[in-house]
Amino acid sequence: MGAPKHKWTPEEEEALMAGVLEHGIGKWRSILGNPEYSSVLHSRSNVDLKDKWRNISVAATCGSRKKAKQGDDGGQQIVPASAPLAFSYEPPQDLFTSVDNMILEAITNFKGPLGPDRNSILLSAEVNANMPMYMEPLVSSRLEHLINTETIIKREHRYSVSQGYAAAKAIAEAELALAEAELAAREADNAEAKAEAARIFAKVAMKALKATR
Repeated sequence: MGAPKHKWTPEEEEALMAGVLEHGIGKWRSILGNPEYSSVLHSRSNVDLKDKWRNISVAATCGSRKKAKQGDDGGQQIVPASAPLAFSYEPPQDLFTSVDNMILEAITNFKGPLGPDRNSILLSAEVNANMPMYMEPLVSSRLEHLINTETIIKREHRYSVSQGYAAAKAIAEAELALAEAELAAREADNAEAKAEAARIFAKVAMKALKATR
């Protein structure tokens, strides 16, 4: 029999998620070979990492289903520290997109002459209300990703949305508004056609009624 496994600590869970962010799912050997994570995960094996990530994925998916059944009553939900992905209640494949969106919302809504710094983003209502503080490495990694994809710009430790992204977002919003307007126009035309058909039917019915008298 092997040595008994001890419970995963929040630091180990944090290192695992940050490692998956950097190296990808299934790259357990690469994660353990990275000194940044191996210093925390030194007592864990490739199999340990694989099993833990599977448990995290199952917990996140089950949490998503539970929330969908319960509905949103507007109250604050208490999440235990032992459930690292429960803050989002989304499957892991959607986690990065959710964090990116929260970061962009935090930058866009920041009040001040300059853009927010990293700490301001971490403490912002958009981010702080949706993730525990031990997920800080995840936010930091996604900040670097958004910089590399030229979605945001970093100048003197301050972040702002890039002009290219802002323009693309404005175009996408304009196209969506146009599509919604066209849909509304079609629905209005259909409603008018139905109303006209109802008027014609009423006239025919009245004539038929008079003819029977």
